[in-house]
Order: sequence, then structure tokens, then C-alpha cells
Amino acid sequence: MRVPGSSRLELISEVLVVGAVVAVLSLPVVTAVPALAAGARRVRRGADGFAEPPVRTVVRDTGRALRDWWALALGVPLLVLLVAIDVVLARSGALPGGTAVLVVVAAVAAVGAVVVLRACGTWEPGTRPGPALREAARVSGADLVGSALLLSAAIASGVLVWMLLPLAIVAGGLLALATVSVERRWALRLAGVDG
Repeated sequence: MRVPGSSRLELISEVLVVGAVVAVLSLPVVTAVPALAAGARRVRRGADGFAEPPVRTVVRDTGRALRDWWALALGVPLLVLLVAIDVVLARSGALPGGTAVLVVVAAVAAVGAVVVLRACGTWEPGTRPGPALREAARVSGADLVGSALLLSAAIASGVLVWMLLPLAIVAGGLLALATVSVERRWALRLAGVDG
């Protein structure tokens, strides 16, 4: 049900609730990407004025996203583990050219994170992961400013959690809001509206 005139305060409260739900649903790790996609969809619909219970909606949509994106849900944690292993090996001195390896690994991780976040920001039930990731990669290259903003949001969320672990409860909501905001910014740019 669409409710006209949703306030920004309502959106902020939804982001906080969505963040808590995404944090809980991400505990099994393999559900992190589907939970973020479901959270971003809820934030997007909330910004559009659709009044839906955020907890129930995000839980339901996480199940849908897990069915749609199960391969991505399994692949992302494995890739994060591989990146962590590469970083440990490069920093230990066991790899020749460890500094160069760190730079390459950081660049690949940053690009991968932006593409996955952009894909999450546009997820709808029934969306397949392959086309979503290809489109997210295309848009990431076309909208470098938006990609930089999204990467900055991801880094800022990580720093907040690193500084104060309980902030992990809202990090998912903040990332969901960032993905939706960057996608809206890109859509406005395509429509020829300055934003």
C-alpha cells in the first residue's frame, strides 16, 4: 500500500529497523548478500512511500533472494575468504612482490564489492544473478562517481563497525540506503535531472 508524503524521519527509522533485520539475517554469513538485497528493496519501497512492515518484508524477501541468488550467496563469502588469505600471505612476506599483490587484491576487492552492492541495490524477486551482476558491472563503469560513493559508504560502514562493534546492527541498513541512493542518483542522471 502506497502512502503519500512519507517523511524523511520515517525513512531513517526504517533504515535502522532494516539494518537490525539485515544484521540478524546475515549471521549465517551465506545469507548476507540476499539479506542486503532484501533490505535495499525495502528501503527503496519505503522511499517510494509503500507502507509495509519492514521486519516481515525483509525476512520474506531474504528467502526469495536466497532462492534467486544462492550461487552468489555462497560465492561472495568464499571470495572474501580468498581475499583475506591473499592479504595474510602478501603481508607475511611469503609471496614475492607482496606489496603489488596487496594493491591488486585491494583493487579487485573494491571493484567486486561495488558491483555486488549495485546488484543488491536493484534486486527484485525473480532477478537472476548473472544478468544483475553484468548490468551492475556496466553501470559501475559508466557511473564512476556513484561507484566511488558506494565504495566510500562501504568503507565508512566497515570503519564504524571496527570502531564500535554494536554499530554492526545498523551497518546493513546504512549500506542498503547507500545502494538505493546511488542507484536513484544514476537514474536521475540518465533522465537528465541534475542531482
